[in-house]
Amino acid sequence: MIKKILSGPILAIFILYNGPLICLERKDDVVEIKRIERYLNDITTLKSSFIQISSNGERLDGELFINRPGRLRVQYEPSSPILLVANGSTLTYVDWELEEISYIPISETPLRALIAPRIELDKFFKLGELERGLGTLSITLYNLEGESAGSFKMLFADRPLQLKQWFLKDATGTSIKISLLDVERDVELNKDLFTVDPFLFEKNKDR
Repeated sequence: MIKKILSGPILAIFILYNGPLICLERKDDVVEIKRIERYLNDITTLKSSFIQISSNGERLDGELFINRPGRLRVQYEPSSPILLVANGSTLTYVDWELEEISYIPISETPLRALIAPRIELDKFFKLGELERGLGTLSITLYNLEGESAGSFKMLFADRPLQLKQWFLKDATGTSIKISLLDVERDVELNKDLFTVDPFLFEKNKDR
């Protein structure tokens, strides 16, 4: 049976919650945010392997595929039963172990910062800290709506700008870090990567 209720610890962490609004007072901060937005908007297709580390120490490897606007696939290693696929306005969560499919609007996840048709961060989020490190630039974002605290942080290598990591934290303090490796841009991606048969498990049961 297809479930339309969001469930599962991996997917839950992809939902952003409300946090404090931190004003960006420096003119340089505004310039840097516009530079980040230009970088994200310039992405057409992207392919990358990744390492995901949870706050409990669990490690998962996988592959990330992006085809803007609107399409994304987070494919974990075979030992994980989870698959995330976005195609337009909906994120589809497939749990192979439980044989369940769940759905959530992309607008309710931080993934909209990567695949929206036009990325304007201050329209999607409350803007948080902008931090400059040695050869790095990062920005922390908070959801515009919600009742609990949480955050989504993107870390970039600087000059040239390139997304390297993102960090998600929910209201309970549970967090994940995703590090991108071997990033390729402007690659040809099969459109089937971004589709999930809604009757997948029903068909398997009929066999």
